[in-house]
Amino acid sequence: MVVLGLLIERPGQTVAQVAESLDKRFSHSRFDPATAHNSLPQMAREGHQPPRTRCIHRTSSRGHQAQDRYVSTDVGVKVYRAWMHAVPSESGPPALREALYGRIELCTLEDVPELIRIAREEALIARDMYSQASLAFKQHREDEREKESYGGDLTDLDYLRMVRDVLLQVTPEYWGDRNRHMREIRRLLEGVAEKAGIPLTVPK
Repeated sequence: MVVLGLLIERPGQTVAQVAESLDKRFSHSRFDPATAHNSLPQMAREGHQPPRTRCIHRTSSRGHQAQDRYVSTDVGVKVYRAWMHAVPSESGPPALREALYGRIELCTLEDVPELIRIAREEALIARDMYSQASLAFKQHREDEREKESYGGDLTDLDYLRMVRDVLLQVTPEYWGDRNRHMREIRRLLEGVAEKAGIPLTVPK
């Protein structure tokens, strides 16, 4: 759906341009590099469903589909707007798909040391992401103060930027919470391991 949204935002983009926007604007989501290259042609054919995109310029050279240009169809816009305005949890509580949770549910006692290692590494990653997000937010605040010094009336683009900047404000807190969450999982697993006499090799 993100690929479709990027295309609606700027109609007539090439596959390569959509892929570049996906990589830059959603870098933390770690989309597969081939996502745009696969999704745009697929949405243009979609078999039993009305196409959501349409190719308006196809390169003649085989193997250079990255330069094919697409636009969204009316159906694509309708589907995208429905997704944008839908409450994710309308069908029930949101799915909890934390990878470590699945491993804990399916583990044996022999797996516990590795689960502790994973929890430790996830906490370290979250700590690093917290640092990066905090620096990005600090730089953002400095840039905003500089813009405010110029004065002038705000435009719709300024307000839209403010909406998107909300993520900059909450992301440090998210990674900080995740770091604490993973450290607590590790602490509890280590407690179980100690009681069960499971030797640990994970550094403190």
